[in-house]
Amino acid sequence: MPDFHHLTHDYKLWRLNVRLAAGIRKPFSKQVGDFSIASGKSSDVKAVLYLHQELFHAPLLGWLKWVYRLRASELMTVLRNGQGQIIGYSLCMFNVAEVGQHIVHEVYVGIAPAYHGQGLATLLRRAVVESYNHGSLRAISTLAPLDDVKALRSAQKVGYAIVKYAAKPPAYYLLHALSKRA
Repeated sequence: MPDFHHLTHDYKLWRLNVRLAAGIRKPFSKQVGDFSIASGKSSDVKAVLYLHQELFHAPLLGWLKWVYRLRASELMTVLRNGQGQIIGYSLCMFNVAEVGQHIVHEVYVGIAPAYHGQGLATLLRRAVVESYNHGSLRAISTLAPLDDVKALRSAQKVGYAIVKYAAKPPAYYLLHALSKRA
């Protein structure tokens, strides 16, 4: 039988994310060479979940799946190759601890293994920053595991700065300031 406290907590996180994500960014699309980067659509969720499972060998949390099904255009960014296949993604969400500070958290960035080493994670992160940089949020945060130098460098190339070390999980906590709120 499911733990009632756990279900209640997940529901509160789901509701918080659905509420706060409403209207935080407009759908966008841009072409960069042979690749296109765009805000996600609910029809992209299945492909992103499949790629996420392949990359991280674990499914996405159930409540997050439903957040992205409802708020894909605000919280999901997809990278497509020339054939239109999703080969990368960025997933954002709101953390309870950052809500009062108007910070959205980039929780996952994933690039298909066949496309590693081409600077696509940096390209994707840059598009995410640009898409949120219109005054409704103060910053974007992310974590880079202490042993993942590529993730750290990718974030730093886009302008993220190490703010502190997180204990759980052991990682660098990075922040990218956005345009000032109106």
